[in-house]
Amino acid sequence: MIFRPLLFLFAMVCLVEYQAAISGELYGANGRRVTAELKFLGGIQAAEGINYGIGAFDSLGETERQTLSLGLKPRIDLEWDMANSTLYSIFSMVAATTMLDGELSGQIVRSGDRAIDTDSTTIGWRNDKVDISVGGQDFSIGDGFFIGDGNFNKGPADGQYWIGAFSAWRNSAILRVNTEPVRGDIFWLRSDDDLGDARIAGINLETTTKDIFGTLGLMYLEIFDDNDALALSGMRVAGVRGADIRVPGFDNLKLFGEFVMERGKSDLTGRDNDANAWYVEGNYRFSTVPWNPILYFRYSHFSGDEGDTLENEEYRGSFFTIFKRDWDTWYQGEVTGEFHLFNQNQETKLVKLKIFPRPDWSVGVWYYNHNLDTPQYFGTPVSDTNWSEEVNFGVEHFPSDRFYTFLGFAWGTPHQGAIEAIGGRDDIFVLEMFISYTYR
Repeated sequence: MIFRPLLFLFAMVCLVEYQAAISGELYGANGRRVTAELKFLGGIQAAEGINYGIGAFDSLGETERQTLSLGLKPRIDLEWDMANSTLYSIFSMVAATTMLDGELSGQIVRSGDRAIDTDSTTIGWRNDKVDISVGGQDFSIGDGFFIGDGNFNKGPADGQYWIGAFSAWRNSAILRVNTEPVRGDIFWLRSDDDLGDARIAGINLETTTKDIFGTLGLMYLEIFDDNDALALSGMRVAGVRGADIRVPGFDNLKLFGEFVMERGKSDLTGRDNDANAWYVEGNYRFSTVPWNPILYFRYSHFSGDEGDTLENEEYRGSFFTIFKRDWDTWYQGEVTGEFHLFNQNQETKLVKLKIFPRPDWSVGVWYYNHNLDTPQYFGTPVSDTNWSEEVNFGVEHFPSDRFYTFLGFAWGTPHQGAIEAIGGRDDIFVLEMFISYTYR
């Protein structure tokens, strides 16, 4: 029964609360500060009709599963005020595990996988204009459409998947220049082995007039090396984006969008990359209606390889992240986005409605229509690009920036493309709960 793991999940929250005495400011005098926090992450999922009825990939025929993912993330921040600047350090670790039957689809994490490892290991210096940091650290561009985080949270090395406990890029160096009306980042990043152990260098520029016009941004980067698992080395990437764009005369309307080009020649295969991805999104808040409903629409497109050309047209969105603006950025759907389509050879339409009965509660429904861009699934031909339809329901509670919980239900229906590629015809049902609590 799913209720027993849920009780265990809440028991873990209570255990972390008991340890809260280690959090907060540990020392503060003479311009020197030591602060600590402890973050708890927990996720419970139960599913029927796994992989459209064929069962988990690591246990075919096992069509029902429950999985429990747990993570603890202690963090210590050190700051030393100097003349008009601050020297700082951030250190965090993660202890995480997956229990019960293992990750639902049977391809990413198994029951019993566990990990204890460092995440952030940052040393930096900053003033009111410049911030220089080196070491393992979080870094994203925009809403994480291409550069989101450096860890896929896969397998025994990371202990879990769905709760996303690890997020830092490792061995990175970032220069942030915080000027107005344009700010920028120059970065060197290294991803986790799950994302090809890629070395990435690039620049990001963006406007700082968000409250007036929204944010406009430009990005350019090159991938210099990887472990050949994803054939990313040699890729050159450029992108342009806009977020929170306001339309004169429509105060409650916001627009978002991004366009990314992948070019350059693969160091592994010698093929030229000629791939693109883009999305457009609009949301409108009905401010005069009770519970302030917001209606969203998004269309996203990720090119697929055409197969009959010398170039590679398959877009690789390897470094996207989750929950920059909502659950759907950028894992698109609790079934398809989590387990089958990873922003590659994909075309997705999203319609979403959220209401807010109270300032700290929301209720939402997501409808996805997923298709393949070209008739193949990771190189396996299919006769139809129509992949699936999916409906997600979610209730969120966010009383403070320290506590967040989500209770969700997902229902996925396969169409011909998924039936041919995966091999099943049944609907998938997922019931899930996620909790994040930070003591500081």
